[in-house]
Amino acid sequence: MTERQILVLRTGLLWVLLELLAAAQVQTPGGERVLSFWARMAISPVFRIGETIGSSVGGAVTGFSESTRLVVINRGLRLELEKARAINWIMTEDMAAHRELNSIAAMIPNLTSAAVPARTTYRDLARGRMIALVTVDRRIATDTPAIADTGVIGRVIRTEGRRCWIELITHPVAAIAIQTPEGRVQGLAVGSDTGELEIQFIPRQAQLMRGERLVTSGADGIYPPGLPVGSVTAVRESDQAFLEVRAETAAALATVRVVLLLDGWMHGQPPNEKQP
Repeated sequence: MTERQILVLRTGLLWVLLELLAAAQVQTPGGERVLSFWARMAISPVFRIGETIGSSVGGAVTGFSESTRLVVINRGLRLELEKARAINWIMTEDMAAHRELNSIAAMIPNLTSAAVPARTTYRDLARGRMIALVTVDRRIATDTPAIADTGVIGRVIRTEGRRCWIELITHPVAAIAIQTPEGRVQGLAVGSDTGELEIQFIPRQAQLMRGERLVTSGADGIYPPGLPVGSVTAVRESDQAFLEVRAETAAALATVRVVLLLDGWMHGQPPNEKQP
């Protein structure tokens, strides 16, 4: 840098210094020092930018807090909705079970106080088993008939406390004496692996049609007579002395909610209650 350039630079710096000194002494019409006014005007945009950023950050924080609060409220409302749905489902199931129980009671004209209602808790149609929970503290006897609102479902084969294991009439080893409602044809309904009933010992000359209803005959000594068992689905002739007859169950085993255990029906007296 030449001496001339240095001189010009010094002169410029000196002039700026003199201007600042003058500005420090001179006042604006409002009584504010000019130097302070210049400084304030210089940093004013910085403050404005800071205020804008702070406002944006504050708004973002507030928005995040509101969003979090809304998420919590929404979650609570969803839980309340699920709770209401669960209560509604339970009430619907209870009402349906009550209607089924009323239908069962209407189906048996000579229903005794020995009959015990039970709620189904487990079913395995493939194995022909069902578990029902009785509503009273009573030991249910083996071979007690179990019926649903549309017909016979099976018999009790084991009990444990209030829990009863029921062998369905579709079980391959299950058998139930049946007849047509007027007693014209009699036979034996046996379970099968297909879930259908095989109607055995029907003579070849018997007049049996598809769709014909079958009820209990009472000949087996387990089931009371006159209870719906099923309806005929197929009738075929064979080389044997009897017809090949198949039937479907009257009871909807896959959807039954409640059953009635006809405990002590043969004696007409309820068994002794368990002592505490």
